[in-house]
Amino acid sequence: MTGAISIDAGALGPLTDELDGKILRISFTTGCGGSGYRLASADAPYEGDIVMSIDGVTIALDEMANRNLDGAVIRWSDVEDGYVLDHPSALTSAWCG
Repeated sequence: MTGAISIDAGALGPLTDELDGKILRISFTTGCGGSGYRLASADAPYEGDIVMSIDGVTIALDEMANRNLDGAVIRWSDVEDGYVLDHPSALTSAWCG
């Protein structure tokens, strides 16, 4: 495992409630809007994912996310009306339930 991700205190409770027994998967994605990271609930990690538990939340990272997101913070944003991933390498991020 390369690095650590943390969950902001304001996001922890709502995130735990929304996941409701599922895991949070963070993956690198590309598309017409550029590249970034996708946050999504999942039933299980994908093959090759790195799995960690942070404050009781199980998080699965694909290889690219694991390599690049050391020090990232998951937080709730009223402006974005969702969870965001704060990190200089995260060009875009979105919560997709």
